[in-house]
Amino acid sequence: MASFVKLDSTNLVQDGYNSTWKYLFPGSAADFKDVACAVQSISMYNSEYNIDAAQFYNNTFKIEVPTAVSTSIIAITLPDGIYAYADINRSIQTALVNAGAYLIDASGNNVFYIQLSENSVYYAAQFDFSATPMSLPVNYTRPATGLYSSGGTGLPTTTRVPRIIIDNAAFGKVVGLTTGTYPSTSATVSSAQLSNIIPQIQPSSSYVVRCDLIKNEYVASGDILSAFDRGDAQVG
Repeated sequence: MASFVKLDSTNLVQDGYNSTWKYLFPGSAADFKDVACAVQSISMYNSEYNIDAAQFYNNTFKIEVPTAVSTSIIAITLPDGIYAYADINRSIQTALVNAGAYLIDASGNNVFYIQLSENSVYYAAQFDFSATPMSLPVNYTRPATGLYSSGGTGLPTTTRVPRIIIDNAAFGKVVGLTTGTYPSTSATVSSAQLSNIIPQIQPSSSYVVRCDLIKNEYVASGDILSAFDRGDAQVG
């Protein structure tokens, strides 16, 4: 006859890692000789951060924007969190606004010359690079402060596109790009860059369940009880 052991938050080992549960069997009632152990079900919140400075080191990258002087490098550090490509793109836009590396169109919308999005057709992330103009387009205005403001370094003297600098291999895995600068050379026409390796926006593809009661002599990791992934679970 099967016996069920329930593990919940009260069994969590308070070691700061949030990954180990411990069950204390009462007295000497437990006899594990010739006993099989299996997982009946697992229920947990889908709340693991996919951008995490301490766990994955995947939260930093740079943007190179053209200016009248030459170029300016904008370093971006993402706060730990659960990100989709749209969220990373918003962080890029926030950094560009803070640096004044954008323009404002006739409708009052901020205009950015680099964008990150998901390309589901190619199972890739896609960076779109647009040529930054040499002079202010008709009915456009400059930001009040920063690089492209009237008091800043100014717009480039030749039409050029921004570039993404992947100097952190861990972040490169998130967007599917090896370390390097994209486009690889300074470009004057608009272009797009797809992932050149398989993107892993979620670094943890699956979770392994281990148990110190398990002993499998036929595999190297003999304490593995089960493994599972997120399936179609939504965040939260």
